[in-house]
Amino acid sequence: MKLGRDGILTKFKKMNILRIILINLCFLTFIVGIYFTAIVLFKIPTSLAITLSYFLSQISGFLTILYILTTILLVKLLSTRLKKKPWISRIILIFGISLAFLNSLPLLSTPYSIQNAENEFNIAYGSDWRSTIPNQIESYMSPTQFNFYDYFLGFPIKNCNVDVDTLYYDNDGIRLYFDTYYPITDGSKLPGNNSVIIKIHGGSWQFGDKSLGNVLVLNKYLAAQGYIVFDIQYGLLDAGGSSFIPTPEYVRGNVTLSDMVYQIGNFTKRLEAEYASIYNANLNSVYFMGGSAGGYLTALCGLGYNDPYFAGNFSHALTLKGIIPIYPPNFASRYFDNEPLSRLISGNPTSNPTAFAKFTPSNLVDAGDPPALIYQGLRDDLVSLDNAEAIKAALISNGIDCMLLTFPFAAHASDLIVGNSYSQVWVYYLERFLYMSQFSS
Repeated sequence: MKLGRDGILTKFKKMNILRIILINLCFLTFIVGIYFTAIVLFKIPTSLAITLSYFLSQISGFLTILYILTTILLVKLLSTRLKKKPWISRIILIFGISLAFLNSLPLLSTPYSIQNAENEFNIAYGSDWRSTIPNQIESYMSPTQFNFYDYFLGFPIKNCNVDVDTLYYDNDGIRLYFDTYYPITDGSKLPGNNSVIIKIHGGSWQFGDKSLGNVLVLNKYLAAQGYIVFDIQYGLLDAGGSSFIPTPEYVRGNVTLSDMVYQIGNFTKRLEAEYASIYNANLNSVYFMGGSAGGYLTALCGLGYNDPYFAGNFSHALTLKGIIPIYPPNFASRYFDNEPLSRLISGNPTSNPTAFAKFTPSNLVDAGDPPALIYQGLRDDLVSLDNAEAIKAALISNGIDCMLLTFPFAAHASDLIVGNSYSQVWVYYLERFLYMSQFSS
């Protein structure tokens, strides 16, 4: 069928409108891309920029591809119009490639992260540390620190048993539950050997919940290796604020840090009395693990476990084999001296120096503490590197192994998309730390 003159004109107009729309979308992608790139590279002190920083470096590979495709498409769309001005096409090409390159930096920094982790493990365990892991055990673990398949197609989800919403605390208007992830087969024949991981979520001591988002992917992964993962709630300060992080109302109240430690300690006592027998949990091999506020509580409980100031909170039937603080705050005077978080500790550093000293995890370190593996992004605008370095320095000075894994361009919560370039490196060394530390004295 032949198109009439009007039909041809209509088709041409539609094509021209579509071309204009696509050109505008390409330019819009570049404009947004400039903003995104600035967030990845620099600290921008706005709530939107800080929130976006959590995710952008984790998807840098996808953004790189997007900007390359956008550049090619834009040059193609403008090619007929720019025949007499080829320099404009060259400018677009240079700009697009530059934008793509800058956004690829987090991905390109992966070899640095791997080398840093290797150095940390070599110092702690010796250069031949891999020889201590039997081949049969290695077969359960990630074979490489990074691969593009998992990066673009997702981290493999392992099968395990999951029990949800077990109530372990109900007092003073606060109800607390936990979820349990445990192996389908006999965990004693797996790398984890039924070791316990007490998982503590983050959220600025005010928000958050157990088993949120991609956290459960890692829980399942570890459970499939023979670990018993207890992902627990704890009481949160209700300061009247709001957050995009889902938070049950029944965990919020007039809660202090002392209350949080007491509640987590209460869980360890219930673990000894009830839950260990239910799940065949190995109480001779226990770990605290958590991120952000949960990383702080991980360090506080793990290092304060045998400190007289906190020891009465915990069951003493548990043997701590390691702590795993992920981007952990450390300095109480920095985080708890201003509203609303000042409500978490009575007084201030001047009027109550003992509390502020004790609620700084690095001050709790002694020679009886377990080894630590710490995750820290170098672009974290909420928890700076010196927090993790203070914990590491205190442990090392007391003869305790501490491996600090650092990740360039990684912002706060940069491990939450399991399978990104940071998480893959992290999981590779995490599972090896968990296995090797089981046999430490």
